[in-house]
Amino acid sequence: MAQNEISVRALAVVNEERSIHGLRFGDYARYRRHCSNKLHRLRQTLKLGHGKEKNFRKLPEIPTENLKDGHLLLDLFEAERAWAYAQELILEATKTKKTSDRRHALSRFRKALQWAKELSDRSSTLHSSTPQRISHIAHAEITTYYLMLSGRFERTKDEFEAALGNLAVSRSLLDALTNSATSSRDQALYAVFIDEVNPEIRYCAHQMGRAKAYDIDSIVAEVAPKDGPTLVSGYGDILNAVKSERTASTSAGGTLEPFMWEGEPVPVRSPELVDALLKVQHAIKQLESGGKKKPVVSDGSGHAKASRVRIAAFDGVLSTLSDAEAVARRLAEGQRNNPSLQAAAGTAGTRDAHFIHAFVSYQLLAHRIQRDLLLAEALMQPQASPIKLPSATSSKSPEDALDPRIYPAVIKNLDTVLQSLEQMRSLSITDESPEVSTAIDARLSFTKARRCRYISLAHASVKNYAQSVALNSRAEIHLREGTSSGGLDPGIPAPAEVAFFYPLDNDVDVQSLSKDLEADALKLKKDWFAFNGGIVTTEAESGGASKKSKKPLFFDIAFNYVESPLDRINERAGKAVAERVEKPTAAPKTKVDKEDEEDEKTDSEDEGRRSPVVAKASTGGGITGFLGGWWGRR
Repeated sequence: MAQNEISVRALAVVNEERSIHGLRFGDYARYRRHCSNKLHRLRQTLKLGHGKEKNFRKLPEIPTENLKDGHLLLDLFEAERAWAYAQELILEATKTKKTSDRRHALSRFRKALQWAKELSDRSSTLHSSTPQRISHIAHAEITTYYLMLSGRFERTKDEFEAALGNLAVSRSLLDALTNSATSSRDQALYAVFIDEVNPEIRYCAHQMGRAKAYDIDSIVAEVAPKDGPTLVSGYGDILNAVKSERTASTSAGGTLEPFMWEGEPVPVRSPELVDALLKVQHAIKQLESGGKKKPVVSDGSGHAKASRVRIAAFDGVLSTLSDAEAVARRLAEGQRNNPSLQAAAGTAGTRDAHFIHAFVSYQLLAHRIQRDLLLAEALMQPQASPIKLPSATSSKSPEDALDPRIYPAVIKNLDTVLQSLEQMRSLSITDESPEVSTAIDARLSFTKARRCRYISLAHASVKNYAQSVALNSRAEIHLREGTSSGGLDPGIPAPAEVAFFYPLDNDVDVQSLSKDLEADALKLKKDWFAFNGGIVTTEAESGGASKKSKKPLFFDIAFNYVESPLDRINERAGKAVAERVEKPTAAPKTKVDKEDEEDEKTDSEDEGRRSPVVAKASTGGGITGFLGGWWGRR
């Protein structure tokens, strides 16, 4: 590139400024204020002020050899500011139904088109100058920007034939730019504008009464060669120059390898997301290259060092995936809140931002599960063995090789695996795929079974055999659930979307875990019987120092009716027995005595009713009786 060559990429600048400063959510007022501030700074930098207050000074014409990047950016942001104001007025006119607002909007749109025309003329002058001061790609982008703005202006005026010609020619230039792009970021950049132009082409073709208005490619192939030379000077030369020139990669990482989902590539049509996924791709390559190196060590220090390196590589992948998930979430929120982006997402053959966000979230959870399984496997490996990739189960019995203090750490890792699997199961792309959802459900059950087993072993290490046996039975139930769902059936391979982060061999791993649970159950029952004879709760298990004899069930209730023989047993054993004080017992009343008692009671009640005794209180006389009335006495 020459020292004085213009390096303005109009489409890249417009896409970046719009996505950052409000248009992602349809806030045209905010974007217009940003354009005004940008123009003020550019005028100060280029010293192109119009004077102060009422002293207006017209700017002189700038020679072609003195043009800089700032002069083209000045025209570009003038056009963007007028266009944003026009869009704001159009939205207001649709609400108020006032013709004055629509006329004002068309006036501002016409002003934006004038600035875009000036930008295109300057670009053509620089492109045809000797030596050429602007690249073919930059000139094609500026021309495309002018054609898109012109087509939208004609569509706003309901001039659908003229609008279709401008939009079709701009689409043909975008296709040529996409084919010549060597970086994934540039391809995603042009895909953004293609998604914006396609609905407008389809709408104009429908309003013109075309039979196949949905077939955008055929419309562009028919209209662009006919209207291109009329609308753009040197249209054929621009196409040939763009095809021959390759754009330089402007982003670190170059080409993004396609991500696959159910055998189909996932299209990434956002430059911002491409940059984030390029970092993810670089981190994954570092992880894979580190995993291929097999360290040969002879002691535990080498194993620990290899483990730290492996975990550090996973930390880098998870960090970049978290950033990519944040970018995808912003894109999904912008598409949900912006009607124009929703229309662009409805183009046939494209994935919307919500699918991309769900896919990136799935990848984040998958690598998190892979990291947690690696940690659990590293904890269960002997210290002198080299680190291995995570597998479903370990062939060696953990209770014989592990310190019981390791069990809480393994259980904690399995808890995080379960949490990630449950979040993954709730994603929309998982619900839409029966095979993936079945495989994830099977791994949920399998992980729950493993977790219950290690909790059981942890209880067995502290002599809580009752809880340990119950948890072992629960683990068998979880394993049976996974087998009955069909996800753990032998001979059925898991889909690639699940197998890459949670490898599980239904023929080996499931049978191995089932045998381990059976062996654990038998061993726990034997140890329990040897410990206290299989009693569920004893004073020794609860930490007591001595055992206390307990009365049999219903002991107190039984001896309410039967005399206790313990005193006689103690007397025969030679022990002192307290003297028993026998209470006199009254003779039971006969039927005749009861009848006589009732007759006497009835006679006394009748006598009381016939001659009641009424006791009258005596009242004192004299001063005592008089004062007693004051003090409440009667």
